Amino acid sequence: MPDPTRRIYGRASTRTPGRIAVFAFAAVVALACGGDAGDQAAAGGDTPAPDGGEAETPASTTGFPAEPTGAVDQALAAQGAELFKNRGCVACHTFGGGRLVGPDLIGLTERRSFEWTYAMITNPDSMIANDETARALLAEYYTPMTNQNVQRDEALALYEHIRNQDE
Repeated sequence: MPDPTRRIYGRASTRTPGRIAVFAFAAVVALACGGDAGDQAAAGGDTPAPDGGEAETPASTTGFPAEPTGAVDQALAAQGAELFKNRGCVACHTFGGGRLVGPDLIGLTERRSFEWTYAMITNPDSMIANDETARALLAEYYTPMTNQNVQRDEALALYEHIRNQDE
């Protein structure tokens, strides 16, 4: 088999089997999560990325819904669990099962603010472009979170599922 770093089709190639495997793996993960490049391009930037702080700004002025408080809404958490499975989140994340393609989500509500989590669920592209923590996670896990075009009610259900796992 010829060396893949040699000239291919008359042009120098910097591709190596390892790099090709990484890109192929990323493509499989993106498809398993239900997204593709078209989904990401169509997502736009309608959800503002938070600065990662815990500002005491009313939700009505930040563009975020109000943070769920008190007891977990079990019906909403069950809907979130179903979304977590059906949207393919289980391909990348666990709750206490350790690292997969993405971070383990157990304890997420203690590590990150509601606004940060909501923005990451609804608009990961913008978060990766604008948020230092999201960029650090990308550097650690090497795979960007797929933009699933999650709607507001779905994001709240997913957040309740995460809260339920943390309790």
